[in-house]
Amino acid sequence: MIIKKHIESNKNTGYYFPMFNLKGFRSSITPFFGGDVKTDLHHYATEPTSELGLFEHTQSRNVIFDIDHNLYFLNGQTQLQQNDSIDYEVGPLYQKVNRHNKLHDISTTSFVLLNEMAEVHEIVYTNKTKKDQHIKVTTATPMYARSVDNLHDHRHVTSLLNTIDVLNGAIKVKPTLSFDERGHQVNDTTYYFIASSDDMHIKGYIPTQEDYLNQGSFHFPKGLDKLKEQGYHIDGYEAMGGIAFDGIIIKPNESVTFYMAIAIQKEDMDINQFRKTYLSTSGFHKALDEVIAFFETYLSQLKFEIDTDETSKQLNWVSLQPLLRRYYGNSFMPHHDYGKGGRGWRDLWQDLLALIMMNDDSVYELLYSNFQGVRIDGSNATIIGDQPGEFKADRNQITRVWSDHGVWPLITTKLYIDETGDVDFLLKEQSYFSDQFTHYTRQIKKINEQNILIDENNKIYKGSILEHLLIENLVGFHNIGKHGFTRLEDADWNDGLDMAHENGETIAFTHMYAENLSILAHLLKSTNLKSINLLDDIEVLLTKNANLQTYFDRVSQFKGNKVSFNINYLFERLMKLSEDKKKFINDNAYEENKYQSYYDKNGELLDDKTSIALTGQAMALIAHTPTQEQAQKIAFHTKEKLFDTSVGGYHLNTNYQKVLTNMGRAFGFAYNHKENGAVFAHMAMMYAYGLYEYNLVDEARQATFQLLKQAQKEDSQVLAGIPEYFSDKGHGKYSYLTGSASWLLLLLRKQIFGLEFNLGKLTLNPKLTKEDFINQSASIVTNIFGKTVKITYHNPKNLDYGQYKIKDIFINDKEVHMPITKINGSIEVHLDEIV
Repeated sequence: MIIKKHIESNKNTGYYFPMFNLKGFRSSITPFFGGDVKTDLHHYATEPTSELGLFEHTQSRNVIFDIDHNLYFLNGQTQLQQNDSIDYEVGPLYQKVNRHNKLHDISTTSFVLLNEMAEVHEIVYTNKTKKDQHIKVTTATPMYARSVDNLHDHRHVTSLLNTIDVLNGAIKVKPTLSFDERGHQVNDTTYYFIASSDDMHIKGYIPTQEDYLNQGSFHFPKGLDKLKEQGYHIDGYEAMGGIAFDGIIIKPNESVTFYMAIAIQKEDMDINQFRKTYLSTSGFHKALDEVIAFFETYLSQLKFEIDTDETSKQLNWVSLQPLLRRYYGNSFMPHHDYGKGGRGWRDLWQDLLALIMMNDDSVYELLYSNFQGVRIDGSNATIIGDQPGEFKADRNQITRVWSDHGVWPLITTKLYIDETGDVDFLLKEQSYFSDQFTHYTRQIKKINEQNILIDENNKIYKGSILEHLLIENLVGFHNIGKHGFTRLEDADWNDGLDMAHENGETIAFTHMYAENLSILAHLLKSTNLKSINLLDDIEVLLTKNANLQTYFDRVSQFKGNKVSFNINYLFERLMKLSEDKKKFINDNAYEENKYQSYYDKNGELLDDKTSIALTGQAMALIAHTPTQEQAQKIAFHTKEKLFDTSVGGYHLNTNYQKVLTNMGRAFGFAYNHKENGAVFAHMAMMYAYGLYEYNLVDEARQATFQLLKQAQKEDSQVLAGIPEYFSDKGHGKYSYLTGSASWLLLLLRKQIFGLEFNLGKLTLNPKLTKEDFINQSASIVTNIFGKTVKITYHNPKNLDYGQYKIKDIFINDKEVHMPITKINGSIEVHLDEIV
């Protein structure tokens, strides 16, 4: 069944929607046809759009309808259209807008082709009056055709690079050069605007914005009659997607249909073939059906029936969000205008959490290739390119260290191994990233051209995945400040904590490194080996007071010698380090029913008796640092301080009432916005996950579903899924591209539906409350042992969590017992009361 979101409103609330394909074509589009079209940072077909661009439409996709000498716009931005009604629908992954008034309906369907680098639109105009209408249609989409860098840097100069040709049904723009941060390069990309209709004939073309405007404006253009013919060529002007059709008479209740497309190509297009294939009724709808089927198939691999029908549909969109971030990174959306493409290190690993749950056949290769981004000093590349194994130091060529980065690869790898039983993955060898930076990026060395670590024999050095994980986590564990907690460096998970480099410490992620050493210890045991060959320098990191400078000095002059380590010895050392650190945290960072989260630039604690940060509580629970009694006290205190039903749940922190320049830029933001105390979905989901870990189910459910319900409210301005955060007004911000989606999906699957995997064996331990069931059942469709499987829990007695137990489990009507190691059909789980 197609998932849809349908809204009837003529208000512009800032909705936008992603449309993309897996070949690298990316769009954002609004009900008013704003947004933009691009393939990457340097190749925008239309002008890049930021938040306010959602309300400014002079550079949007547009069509002008001259109806009996009155002008109407596709984007609705004329005085005559301010009272139009709009029916707005989005599905996987298309947009449909029906704009109507007393005179006409204008219905527009838009999507990105699955296998072509183009966005296409079908526009159907219908005469709703009882009189004939004389109509002239002219497409009016300004073409940008260059890098985002040129928006306010050499904007006019780069227009002088344009070569513009009028083709049969198309306007072709190919700049001679590209001016951007890469320097001056010969341009290899061509931009096309294409139009076609079986109902109207093309009369002429308006290929430049100068001719289109003709001393008028984008709202009142005066050049609609300045038409050029096919074969026209001009250089050095801003391009315009202006294609005019002959005027026609439309009788009452009759319609006229036409098509337009925006394409970005590396090679010349066969325009006639493209129009024939896609810009006709049959071709357009065949391609649309293919797009819908592709994304429906993808989404069918992770679905939920829980709480209400509305929540279940909402979660379908959430399942899409990790795929969106995989292809958009943290860029190319109106709110995500700070990014320059590529994904961050943390994003890479957390998005894989969801892909592992969805039978995505690229998971193994992605997981393996990602380890190429680890440096031998325990740091890592921070920007990942579009191709597996493509890494950079940073998007702005400024290398920084995020103190949490070493944590995430193990969390993802552990999930993969538990789900598949593929313990041998840990022993697979991979190379290391190597650029000019050493000593946790504090020193530099001579760079090798390949950015791959070379040993003393000038050969590519490879270490096991286990070795990569040990180095990352042991360095992060020992990289401590004067109070004994992990140094904050340039920030942790909260990128806004970026002004405490000198003395900042992250107690929050000290929990995580301590827990990770315990996880690594048990993974080592699971290999059933007696010994393992590892880099000899790791020995330096296995002592309580390891000297990181010694380790950094040794690996900066890399030799690449390996020695055999006894597994029992490694296990004991790692467990001792982990246990001692957790005791240290409890002795030195727990008070007043909460954990401290940070030390600032001055070496002072961030929080006093009146304040609290959610991150420290979430990471403590996930890392299993507190006792059950402590966890209950933390849950009560945190809710009292941070929970607010009116804006979606848990604030990220209390209001510190001042700009904390000794902590980070986050506290320059207004309180209740973004990283300064907003209801930040990512950390709220991680906190809820931690509550579920301690079986604090009522509190955990409230944290989870309060956020989901907030996103369902019309006045939250969330079109689909869940946003990055909610503002002080409860408005969702930064839609689609958020790590909270992966954590919500993991929470639902592992905690609420209770799918617990351990080295390829499945047990069921549901934490469903009676509110989670719809008509006494709740279900999940997910990937288990390489197969897409539906698990349904039946609760005929409407029992709450704590009142029920699993009575029996059936697969294809055959009773099975846990742990489950093989599945050949749907699973039916029957619950009954605890006697």
